This record gives sequence, C-alpha cells and structure tokens, in this order.
Amino acid sequence: MRKQLFTYQLYLLLLFTCGLIYFSFGSGPTAHAADITTATDFAPWTEGYRNPDHDKRNKYGYMVNSNNNNIINETNTSNGINLNFRVLAHINWDQSTHTKYYLLLKSGATFRVLTLTSNQVTRTKVKDYSRTALWNVSVNMSGISADQVQLVLFDDSSFYGFWKTNGVADDGTYSYTLVSPVIGWNNPASSWPKFSSQTYAGQTTTLTLDAPDFQTNSNTLTNVLAFDNPVFVPNLTDQKVVDNTLQSDYKITTDLSQAEQVNALVPQTDTLFGRQTTVKYQLPSSPTTQTFQYGGLKNLILTSTDLTQPVSTKANLAPDFISQVTTELGSDLTYRWFYATSEKPDFKELSSKYSDSQNSSGTFGQAWLTFPKDSKFLKFAATQNQLGHQVYLLLKIYDQSGNLKALTNPILVQVTTPALQVPDTINFGTIGTTKLYGGGQLASQSSATDQLTVNTAGSWQVAATLGTESTNSIRKLNGWLSFGAGQPLSADQAVTVASGTGPKTLPLNAKLNLKGYHHALPTNRNFNETITWNLTTQPTPRATE
Repeated sequence: MRKQLFTYQLYLLLLFTCGLIYFSFGSGPTAHAADITTATDFAPWTEGYRNPDHDKRNKYGYMVNSNNNNIINETNTSNGINLNFRVLAHINWDQSTHTKYYLLLKSGATFRVLTLTSNQVTRTKVKDYSRTALWNVSVNMSGISADQVQLVLFDDSSFYGFWKTNGVADDGTYSYTLVSPVIGWNNPASSWPKFSSQTYAGQTTTLTLDAPDFQTNSNTLTNVLAFDNPVFVPNLTDQKVVDNTLQSDYKITTDLSQAEQVNALVPQTDTLFGRQTTVKYQLPSSPTTQTFQYGGLKNLILTSTDLTQPVSTKANLAPDFISQVTTELGSDLTYRWFYATSEKPDFKELSSKYSDSQNSSGTFGQAWLTFPKDSKFLKFAATQNQLGHQVYLLLKIYDQSGNLKALTNPILVQVTTPALQVPDTINFGTIGTTKLYGGGQLASQSSATDQLTVNTAGSWQVAATLGTESTNSIRKLNGWLSFGAGQPLSADQAVTVASGTGPKTLPLNAKLNLKGYHHALPTNRNFNETITWNLTTQPTPRATE
C-alpha cells in the first residue's frame, strides 16, 4: 500500500514538473518580437487566406482582394492620415494583450524600424467566421514620412494570437508575425505616366500606382483619381501584390455621352487646343496634380471681314490629334461635324442645314471643314452672337460600321462685328450752280451702301453730331445734312438718327439740303462735314424684372 502511494505521488510530481517545463518554454513573449526590430530591409509579406468551404482552415494574414472589397486604403480624418488594412486573425484577437505593432520605413537607401504604441493602431472586427474573423487594422500615420512603408503585427498569445507558423513564408522567420505588402507612401505618383497633351474622348488609359486607394470619412471607397472634366471616368480595377509590393490598378475610360457638355468642355481661352483638364491624385499621403489638354480643338474666332473669304478649320485642330486617334483606333475612320447653340444645346449635323459647308463629313485625316465665302453658317453664327447667344462646333469620329468611337471637345464659333457700322463716306457728287445759288435738295449718290448697322441685343439708339466747322464745311455754303425725315444735324446737340431693339441694318436716306449761296465760290474745292456717331444701349429686361 505504501509502495502504491509512493508511486502515485511520484507520478504527480512528474506531471507537475512537466507542467513547469511546459509553462517555462511554451507560448509567451519571446525574442521573436524583437527580431523584427533588427531587420535591415523589408520582409516578405504574409498573405491571409479564407477557405470558403471550411472556415476552420482559414490562414492568418493580410487580405488583399479587390473582388471582396479587401482594399488597403488611406483615409484623412480630423485625427490625421490613417492607413487601413484587412487582416484575417483569431475570432477574439482583440482580447489578446500580447499584440505589438511595428512600421518598417524606407526613404532612399535609409531603412529603419519604428515601434508603434497601441494608441496609434485601432483594430475593429469586420466579420466573424467559425474560429477566425476579418479585422480592419487602422494605423495613424501622423508625422510619419517615408518613401515606402510596411506594417508588422506580432502576437504570440497562446489563446488569441497568431500561429507560430504564420511566420513569413511559413519558414519560421519572424514567428507569430504578420507582415503587410510594401506600400508606396510619400512619392507614389512620381512614377505615373503623363497624360498626353491632347487627350481625346474615346481614349482608354490604364495606370498603376504602388500605393493604397482612397477612402472617404464615411468609409466609402473611392478612386484615388479625381478629374475636373466629366468625360473621364476612373475605376479601381484591381489591387494585388507583385514582387512583395502593393499595386493598385486604375482604368480611365471616357464617357462619350458626357462629351457634348459645352459649358464644361469648351476651351477656357481662344489660344488653347482643347479643354485644360486637371487630374488630382488625391492620396492624403501624397496629393499630386497634373494638367493636360482634352479634345484637341481650338475655338474658331473670326471677324466680319473674314466672312468675305473662305475659312478653313485646319489650324483649329491640334497637330498631333490625328496621330493620337489613328494610333489607337486605326486609319480606317470617318468623321462628321455637328453644331449647337446655347439656346438649343443639342448637337445637329452641320450638313443637315448648311449644305454649303465644304468637307463637313468625310475620311478622317484627309480633309478639312471649310466654310465658303459668305458662308450661311458663319452668318448664322454672327447673328446669334449679336443676339448674345453662343454657337458651338464638335467633331465626331466613327468606324466604318458607323459606330461612334471618339470626339473632340466642343468649341465656340465667335464672329465679332462692330457694335455700330456706318459708311466711311457719303457721296453727294457735284453740286450744280442752280442748286447752289437757288437752293434745293440732293440725294446721296452712294445710297446703296449708306446703311447703318447695329450689332447688339436689347434696346438701342444712334445719335449724330457735326464736327468743328472748317473752311470746306458744307455749312459755309448755307447747307446742312439730314437723314430720312430727321432734323438737320447740328454741332451743338446730338440728333437721333435711328432706334430699335436687337441687331438691325437700316438705310440712312442721307440728304444734302441747300438754302442758296450768294457769294463768290472758290473753284476746285471739295466741301464736306465730319460726323460723330454715338450708340447707346439698354439691356433687354428679364421677365422677372
């Protein structure tokens, strides 16, 4: 009996001893946590994996999967810039007291390890699985500057921490440690390709950034790209890890249905080819902007004198626009020109109403839209401009099947005319002696061109006064000038010649009136008067005024 008791006591002693050995060398804070602090470069990342058929076999690690919205992203809150990760870990990981956080930082060739406090990191459960959960880990990056960063999580808690074999590449390196991909931080936009100087609607561009995407304060993922041009539509198409480095892929397409927004897309100045557009890489860690020209077409600015000769649009298209389009879409393309007004902003084909316009459609790159002398369309544009309305042109490009493939930006067609046009000279011919001495009235011999034209909207009035009386003044012959049935022109006060509303052209009906001259007349002398014209306008009142 005593022997059996001794054996039982010895067995308990052995169990107790083994227990001490187990707790002395089992799970707990180890030197592995410090190992990462001696790293001299970035470590391979630890990829998490969820088995959709067997949640108990999920693998701890960082989740980078754009299909499931597991996106590494940045946010900018009142507390500063935050870097957000999705991590697969124990279902009760937040109950562990062993978690440690580190940032590996590299700028140029300089590498360092930064230990983070628990106040700098927030972990929030996103979704529970069987024994694991998806967590969001948010790192406050205020004051942290580096070209590249890598977040390291360490937790050797025997109940809630990471598996020992979750070490990098499952080879035991940095045991109980999860390592994120390498992330571009301060200068991720510096390596982006530049947009072309004239980017047309229809062009598709793919860009890759070694950096996170952007997330709003309301936890809504957005694209890191922001355009001030409604044509461009950016989308994050993928986020993956390539050679241990995070890559965010973006596809920038053009929405052709937005390309006719004249107010947002006409050139800001008459010297620019296309609409100046700004794209902002709105990463909080590295905001960057880039400016380029969209559309390739320059405003068509003319004077009334230009309408007396043919006008070609060749100089209004950027020199490299054709090569840009044909490089991407091929050379077997056709084109058609369209027009609209600010009163009727829907674009209509130019040839449907202004058939005298030459090459308003054809083979792209081989002909140019040309307006003939006294073009009906340009006269229409001039009239619209006088009324205070805008006129626009737009070039659309099609494949051989008639499918719309690309557009230019819309442009202004501006025909500038003087607000008031009057004849330079009114010719009354030679005054006969009968009229000179006996008196009478002479009509202008240039009456066909003696016209007064007002190019303005709203109500207007035109008045005239005579200049200083000279030796050769008609007034020396006891004569005066009048227009229509109006009163004689005077040097002392303005005489109203015409009035009306909106653009008008009126005949002057100029007349020379003589009362009779009874003095000696010098020979070979031309008598004349200088007229000063004055146009006053009043805007048309709005219906609410």
